[in-house]
Amino acid sequence: MSDPASNQMLFQSLNQAASRLPETLWSGLTILGDTLVAFVLLLALLRRHPQVVLAVLLASLPATLISHALKEALDMARPFAVLGEQINVIGPYLKSNSFPSGHTTTAFVLAAVLSLSLRSPFTRFWVLLLALLVGFSRIAVGAHWPLDIFGGMVCGWVSGLLGWYWAERTGWWRKPGVVLFMHMLLIGCALSLWFNEDRYYPLARPFEQAIALLVLVMYALPEWRKDKFSSQQPG
Repeated sequence: MSDPASNQMLFQSLNQAASRLPETLWSGLTILGDTLVAFVLLLALLRRHPQVVLAVLLASLPATLISHALKEALDMARPFAVLGEQINVIGPYLKSNSFPSGHTTTAFVLAAVLSLSLRSPFTRFWVLLLALLVGFSRIAVGAHWPLDIFGGMVCGWVSGLLGWYWAERTGWWRKPGVVLFMHMLLIGCALSLWFNEDRYYPLARPFEQAIALLVLVMYALPEWRKDKFSSQQPG
């Protein structure tokens, strides 16, 4: 896959195959890797699992620094800049800063932290599968090469492990001030997602607003039942 020709050929095959499925599907999957959407989803976990939320927020720092540094340093052309009208594009026509995939990075930050927190191997499998589908959606919408997806997987997973370690090490999730800050931040993200119409994937806009509304309703419930998370350190 490191060979540019192989990377390009694989992209074209996958992008063409994905074009047989509805654009709404790929738009909905790809926005799950958007940082704002990811933060909104965390709000549903905050009351019961502040450690998990803090781990993801901490992991987002190295994930953002590493991915953006690589994007700027390498400045790799996106598929549309190389192949033009030969590919199927959903959403914006992006041309530069291809490696690594930021959406895939975000998805695998969440996947790494949740995999360390979930007790059920079955649930871990579905979390990882969803993260992989988010990564694949970046090929389906014409935004990234397969190599970009792999880079995002590695960047996200390593950052997720770092975030979990820092959350365990610092214990900040036990501090009322930190928890209050997380509440304010994530509520703000949910409101922003609901009201901000200037989004990149119009086909997914109803899905984004549904996520924001559902999470805010869940957050407002007086009790949120315990699920399959634990605060134990990974073995």
